[in-house]
Amino acid sequence: DMHKLLSLAIAAAAIAAAPAAAVTYDAFASFNGVNGNGNFNYGYTDGTTLTSFDFSGTNGACALGTGSTCLYATALGNLPQASIGGSYPTVNVPTDAVLVHPGNSDAQSNYVGFVATTGGSYNYTIDLQSRGIDTTDGIGYRSFTSVGGVVTLGARNVIPTYLATATLAGTQSLAVGSVFGVIVDRNGIYYGDSTGVKFVVDGPSAVPEPAVWGLMIAGFAMVGAAARRRSAVVAA
Repeated sequence: DMHKLLSLAIAAAAIAAAPAAAVTYDAFASFNGVNGNGNFNYGYTDGTTLTSFDFSGTNGACALGTGSTCLYATALGNLPQASIGGSYPTVNVPTDAVLVHPGNSDAQSNYVGFVATTGGSYNYTIDLQSRGIDTTDGIGYRSFTSVGGVVTLGARNVIPTYLATATLAGTQSLAVGSVFGVIVDRNGIYYGDSTGVKFVVDGPSAVPEPAVWGLMIAGFAMVGAAARRRSAVVAA
């Protein structure tokens, strides 16, 4: 009857307006030597193609730190690399960030990417810090997005000195399967370009699903139709 139809429409509208539960993704907290864990992907790039690291190791397998857990590309050796923990003579290893290190060419820049499994608007903070104590020429970095395999680069910046920091923060709209993150390059000399990356993402913000919108519209349409029929009966 009229009351049931109206209740259906109101319920659909309430569902559409209700905020989605926020989810926090943390690269450091989720890093366990398995690529893709926690929605984060690690690899290297020439700025056009993203290539995921395919090796997971610990201890002696990791160039950046005895006792660390690492990811790198078997095709290139143990640099570029992403790791957590351990110790290394010329690196101030962070205790709250993923440590990345580019390889010895511009085509072997590190990337850390967040992969969206739900479409929506994400808030992000990426904190970067130079961690290699023999840094002589700084670290290059930039944001990137990858949609359908097409990589788009943000403006490039430089962290100039040891233990200097930089932050990228904002909101990014992502479709399912899209990737957003940061690229760290060698800035000319790769020896001391170890970089701590703290990458935290919150989201997505509430966006009603198409099915919910459809239910809401159908509900209001049925209410309208019922109201018209009721008016016609009263008039008769």
